[in-house]
Amino acid sequence: MAVGRSDTLQELITILETMFGETIIGSDINLVKHLFYSLKADQREFPFDYEGEKLTSVVEEVSEDTLVLYVPYLQPKGILRAKISFEILNILYQFEVVLLDFWEDHVRVKIPSELQAAAFRKNLRVAVDDLFMNYVILYRSLSGGERELGKNLSVEQRFFHLMKEIKKDNPSLKLINLMVTEYILGISKDYEIVFFGPGNDGGFFGDFVKKYNRSIYVPDCSLIKSYIGEEKDPYLANFRDEYLSLIQTRGQAKADEFFRELQKEEVRNFLISYIVTPIRLFNDPIGYVKVFSTAMDKFSIVQQQALYIEELGDILTYALTKVYIRQENFRNEKAVTRILDISMNGLLFEIEDGRTFNYLKQHNIIKMFIPISERNLVLRGEVVRFLEVGNGKYQLGVNFFDSNPDDMVFLQHYIFSKKMRILFE
Repeated sequence: MAVGRSDTLQELITILETMFGETIIGSDINLVKHLFYSLKADQREFPFDYEGEKLTSVVEEVSEDTLVLYVPYLQPKGILRAKISFEILNILYQFEVVLLDFWEDHVRVKIPSELQAAAFRKNLRVAVDDLFMNYVILYRSLSGGERELGKNLSVEQRFFHLMKEIKKDNPSLKLINLMVTEYILGISKDYEIVFFGPGNDGGFFGDFVKKYNRSIYVPDCSLIKSYIGEEKDPYLANFRDEYLSLIQTRGQAKADEFFRELQKEEVRNFLISYIVTPIRLFNDPIGYVKVFSTAMDKFSIVQQQALYIEELGDILTYALTKVYIRQENFRNEKAVTRILDISMNGLLFEIEDGRTFNYLKQHNIIKMFIPISERNLVLRGEVVRFLEVGNGKYQLGVNFFDSNPDDMVFLQHYIFSKKMRILFE
């Protein structure tokens, strides 16, 4: 519901009328309609908050007292109100709108008759078209999000030197490989590290890892239940899902025969137990680590050791993804990082790599390197806004929370000079 004009809103209206002259003098609804005409002319995307679901919308039509908005993936839920917000001329607006009609990713809404909420930005944001950046993800946990008191803290303590290397801006993959190998040798001298590539699909284990994207643990190769029995461990699985899938497609007898033959082959190769864990780039399996024990070793890989190897796989996945993001940004056209606008609070940047976009939703604390004139700004921030804008492009908004000494002062001078050039053009 609209509210009465506060002194601040009245002052805002007076300023806007001064800036635009007679075109928007009059009632609030004329002012509001001009805001939506501006959004339509620029084809500006803005947030559409419907029942807690954050969508993106575009103005397609402005009528006498209604708007038609294009809102992809909009699903009517029986509620006839939504919130929209946008920025024009460094002023933030927010409205609650009444929804009149829905059809095929479109919605007709009633134009608000009064200004509801508006505020000037404290820090000026300027659009840029010649600014690029490189960045690196900063460690908070292996899975992203908040630091976990359980698994991830214990991982940091157990693999202290490895995690110390990985947390660097430019970790060495050669050193990481040596460290991972040493950790594996602490469990068993028998292991394989396999990466998929031309002529190497990883065989049976490669197919399984690609299909299910999780670790396989067989504690005792002499027992068929180790292969297909019910397991309750949240991190370690066996072949039961594949067994059930074979039953559905080929029948019970064929499924039993397949895993009996697999068991016999591994027993003939003197296997006692093994753990196979995926190596991923982003969330896509690109290989696996297999650690096993044989009859000559006279020991079995127990569950705790299997979890240890599974954690190593997660660490290696994180390291490979971090190095890929860091080193490939400027070498791969699909990962070019272009800054769209910047302020003292944050920036909006654009990429063309969907995998990186989705990965940053979890690992959203980043360190940015922005070359401006003779200086390379180093800023740290949190990615808080994610937009899929179509044509294979993705936009991400960052809030700054830290910087190298004096970099914010240099950024302030840059923004001021950039704004002055725009005003004089």
